[in-house]
Amino acid sequence: MSESQTYNFTVNVTLNTENEAVFTYFQDGQQVSGGGTVNERNSLGIYTLDNATVEAGFQFTGAKFANLEGNCEQDFSFKVTNNGQTIEIADTDDNSGTACMIFIVKCNGTSYESADPQVKNDKED
Repeated sequence: MSESQTYNFTVNVTLNTENEAVFTYFQDGQQVSGGGTVNERNSLGIYTLDNATVEAGFQFTGAKFANLEGNCEQDFSFKVTNNGQTIEIADTDDNSGTACMIFIVKCNGTSYESADPQVKNDKED
């Protein structure tokens, strides 16, 4: 079984006209969902705020996870680094299922949550 894959994402956060945070994810310069399917044990997703988001005053403060299918939310943990500019999401991939992953950011004293990128844990064949 494969282990220790790292996935790097750049994240842009803006506020829409309803003052809700809109999260947009990029990988290798292409817009992506921010989630996906993981079938490697001990994978790491590194999400880094882009310069415009940092200049607007946003910082990561945390993440939360919830089961959608199966029981894999316990496989996930997070660590905020780089003065809130980066959040690292570790996934042990011990359990199959699909989890919602919600990012929490703060800007000017207000907390905002992302819509949930979904991560599906599959066992490697």
